[in-house]
Amino acid sequence: MIQITNGMIYNNINNELSNESTSIYNLQDQISSGLQINYPQDNPAGMVNVLSYKNSTALVTQYNSNVTIANSIGSLASSTISNAMTAVNQASTLAIEMANGTNTPANNQAAAQQVGQIINELTQYANTSYNGQNIFTGNNLNLSSAYTPTMAYFSATTTSGSTTPVEYQVYTYAGTDTNQNYQITQNETVTPSLTADAIFGNDPANPSSNPPSPSNSYTPSGLISVLSLFQSELQNNVYQQNSSSIIQGIQNGLNTMTAAQATVGTVVQRLNEQQTSYQTVLSNISQLLSQTQDVNVAQAMTNLTQAQESYQATLEASSNITSLTPMLLQYLK
Repeated sequence: MIQITNGMIYNNINNELSNESTSIYNLQDQISSGLQINYPQDNPAGMVNVLSYKNSTALVTQYNSNVTIANSIGSLASSTISNAMTAVNQASTLAIEMANGTNTPANNQAAAQQVGQIINELTQYANTSYNGQNIFTGNNLNLSSAYTPTMAYFSATTTSGSTTPVEYQVYTYAGTDTNQNYQITQNETVTPSLTADAIFGNDPANPSSNPPSPSNSYTPSGLISVLSLFQSELQNNVYQQNSSSIIQGIQNGLNTMTAAQATVGTVVQRLNEQQTSYQTVLSNISQLLSQTQDVNVAQAMTNLTQAQESYQATLEASSNITSLTPMLLQYLK
């Protein structure tokens, strides 16, 4: 026969009250935090899953942030190139119109002014920035100007067949050819923009001689330099004899810009797809995390009420039991 002592009864009562008190505390903690797992001991396996979901969320969020930035830069680069192509198409139309022999010097000067405006537009486009950083100068992000203009000469043919040196500006790319890359997955990086020389072309500084000399003729290849020569020939009324070269130079520039636009457009499309994918992934992880750690507040409130009532009942029962214990033990003897 097991002998029941006062200590055994009191220990059982204390254990029951302690368990119920702990249950009440845990429920209050869950309701306060909104989480059913606040400490590893609450649910060790669940806590492992919670930490895994949070780590995945942090990693995907970082990649998604890179995608967002790269997408913004790529979209800006794409729209900038598109706007620049519109301006260059205007220059191409003007070059063709001015190639006929009926233009007066006044017509040439007016056209030269239009070309000058287009050159200003293109140099501004080449200096496009995102959050204060130039997107067309490679990893030299703080460069204020993508191009440095320097003087050059071209031996133009006059209407009489003689040659005359025409002064114009060549535009030399001032940035680097190392593009900015963004990691968008564990094994993939993208280049959302191109360097200005890959879009608008490039010419060496002081290509003929240093300093430039009227006796040294240089034929430009970069689009903005070609337009500068176009402008100078119009101003000097010698454009017609070199019109075919200028028209071809502008067309070559348009071809380069079209290829650049296609390259950037492909990257932007890839970034849009990845951004949509990450939004889905983050939503799924968030749902899994919520299912694992979030508490049903309404159910927890009901459980808390029941636990409090149970605790109160235990207190009352223990009070009655402890008051009867001496007589009960005396009887059991």
